[in-house]
Amino acid sequence: MGVSPLALVVLQEYMCGLAVLDKDGAQVRQPSLGDDIIPGREEHHVVTTTHCCLRGAVIRAMFDRLRHYGNQEDVSYPRQCGGVAITAVRDLTTGYDSSQADNKAVLPSSTSSQMITFSFSNGGVATMRTSGTEPKIKYYTELCAAPGNRDVAGLQKELDDLVNAIVEDFFQPQKNNLLSKPE
Repeated sequence: MGVSPLALVVLQEYMCGLAVLDKDGAQVRQPSLGDDIIPGREEHHVVTTTHCCLRGAVIRAMFDRLRHYGNQEDVSYPRQCGGVAITAVRDLTTGYDSSQADNKAVLPSSTSSQMITFSFSNGGVATMRTSGTEPKIKYYTELCAAPGNRDVAGLQKELDDLVNAIVEDFFQPQKNNLLSKPE
């Protein structure tokens, strides 16, 4: 029996503790890049972590900065991160999706929460969103390897480099005084 790609969600958060718990308090298994999450496919996925911030104003400012990257007046999302080109941006707070012909998001949007997804030229995807229950930022990243690419160590390094660049460039943890999950 296969796993539906829409049914599998793995959540990891920067939180105050070592265990990662789902919404019901159950500990979540953290997959490694070598895990075949979807049996029979030659793609490897890994989902990574987020930051905790106790000030809603900082969170809003971080997301606003991503929407006005390099320009404080016009909407302008980042075009690259860590040297990897961004190929699409979906902002479900504003209803924008650059992958659609009319730039309108197909998924439901809401101005009451922050959520931006970046797609990268290397097969990486990063979704950043606010928690619905507490003032923290969650992010989910994955790297979908090209069929036949079984260089797990190389893929893990590529994903780690992208995640580190996202954290430093997009979240700016030192500037924003963000807390990260202990390793």
